[in-house]
Amino acid sequence: MRITSATYYKEYAKSVQQLHSDLNTTMQQVETGRKYSSAKESPLAYYSGKKLDNLYNDADAKDSIISSVKNRLYQQEQGALAIQSDMRTINKNLIYMQTDTANGRFTNVETYTKDFEQRLQSIANTMNFAYENFYVFGGNDETTVPFTLDPGIENGDADNPSYTLNFSHKFPGESDTVTTMSMKFTLDADTGEIQLDYSGKRVTRDVDGQVTHEENLDSDTSLNYILRAMEEEGRMSLGYGSLENRETLPDTFTGGLNMLTDISADGLKALVKKSGESAAKDEITRKLKECPIALTSKAIITSTRLINAKTRHSDDERQVKDNYTRDIGDVIGKWDECEQRISNTYRQLGMKQAFLEDTQTKLGIVKDTLQKQYDDTLGVDQYQAITKMYSQQYAYQAALKVGSNLMQSSLFDFVK
Repeated sequence: MRITSATYYKEYAKSVQQLHSDLNTTMQQVETGRKYSSAKESPLAYYSGKKLDNLYNDADAKDSIISSVKNRLYQQEQGALAIQSDMRTINKNLIYMQTDTANGRFTNVETYTKDFEQRLQSIANTMNFAYENFYVFGGNDETTVPFTLDPGIENGDADNPSYTLNFSHKFPGESDTVTTMSMKFTLDADTGEIQLDYSGKRVTRDVDGQVTHEENLDSDTSLNYILRAMEEEGRMSLGYGSLENRETLPDTFTGGLNMLTDISADGLKALVKKSGESAAKDEITRKLKECPIALTSKAIITSTRLINAKTRHSDDERQVKDNYTRDIGDVIGKWDECEQRISNTYRQLGMKQAFLEDTQTKLGIVKDTLQKQYDDTLGVDQYQAITKMYSQQYAYQAALKVGSNLMQSSLFDFVK
């Protein structure tokens, strides 16, 4: 039998290649934590691990979404809290102003009125709170600044100021159209009743921002859009509920008008189903007339009329003062209930956040359980894998050294 150097090299190369392959396999196990890298190694364990992997990724994705939603709800909570803070200060100053004027001291009325004006604007600005460019009180419209507040004077009469709350919104499927719903609050001097007039406008723009269509809305149409906006929901699958039944999924949206009126989207839909749209619209109007925007506007308007009457020493100053006493008393009487509505929204937001905290905790337990199942089914013992990797690395390096020595030896031919 004749043995040549080519035989040595061939057998040597095969051994080194196998050692290198074994080393790469072990290194991959250490890096990924997986016992098998392909289905052919163990089909049952591989596909069982794949299923667990998909379940884990789903739970992890929901966990990440919940963190973002919790931050958005926190911004909503802070918005409701800021409005409550402004309302408490307004209420305190209303009582001070009522006491001062009852005792014949009118000098502070103008100062209180200026404070009311600033805090009224502050409440409107608070409803534009944003989280990551998402307007948290804008419903499902992420891009449009939702609320503006415009003061005005009716028919040029300084005794008849007004305040208009504008809600701008892009409805689903209308990304190129902004619908602005306007709610104007005025005060009937004779009855002391808040008057609420609806109007609005729809503006459509092309990709270049040019107006292609503009439409003015009458009162009924504007109110229809308000109802539609307040019915919007933000149902999300976050590890709770069934996609087949949307009602079981948590609603993570709270619109600004829903907060002011304490009418949720679910409550509004239930009212429409039970009593019809007309009853729902009446309830919206009633609650808007008793919201902090309306009551603060009423306080400003009636105190402004008193200031103007005293400044010009008008003949009807006595009547204006009586109206002022009546109207400020009415505002104070309705204020607690108004603040309670905002408190209810704050409480509901807190409940939603607590629910998400609980859901996130449960998802953490699910992830830990799936990780344990995955390790038992498809995982590799890291200690053994690392020990094996170093052992194979030493063997591979030794084989390379042997090869180096073979290359330096003379050629042998053995003849037997």
